[in-house]
Amino acid sequence: MLLFSRVLTLTGGPRRALPWALGVTSYVNDHSDLDVTLWSGTFGYPVGTLAWSALVESQAALAASTAALVVDDGYLDLLEQAQDLIDQPPEDLLGQLIHGEPGNPPPIGAVATITTATALVDRMAEAVGWGIEIAEHVTSVSGTPVVVLTNVFGQMGGMTWIGCSPTLLRPRRRKRRSTPTRTTWVASRRRRTASSPPPATPHR
Repeated sequence: MLLFSRVLTLTGGPRRALPWALGVTSYVNDHSDLDVTLWSGTFGYPVGTLAWSALVESQAALAASTAALVVDDGYLDLLEQAQDLIDQPPEDLLGQLIHGEPGNPPPIGAVATITTATALVDRMAEAVGWGIEIAEHVTSVSGTPVVVLTNVFGQMGGMTWIGCSPTLLRPRRRKRRSTPTRTTWVASRRRRTASSPPPATPHR
């Protein structure tokens, strides 16, 4: 299973940008095989950052779905409506799910905590094992399921942990366990958060 994400930073205020992004989300869900969720970047992202994400079975399935959209006049018209809000191209991300269950699409108002790290390539196997151990530990302590992904494209050795909570409320704490031993495979690390847009307008 793969997680595809398209990350875009829009200029201007949310009064125009967010309804446009919601419209794109609805159109893609109605006119393709993709089941897309829209997220709004908060801490760790530039102001105005949005991300669309979808789970796909394979790169072939993703290519087939996106190929239909790039020749869809309605989709292209939507993209042109926001040309003045975009001053740089979006970034596409693709991760291979190596731990955790995808589950159902998150509800409106859900919050995702995203932690990324770059492993030493010659110790990738150790990094993956430690990464899964960390995800299981966080789930056992917080009750929040955490999935682990590795980069399909981009930075070699890139890993991502994503924990998703239905709201901003503090997750229920479970009995504390000892923290897994720290290792030396991490070259760099970054933590970010993203949330789905406010519940005033459904986005799926």
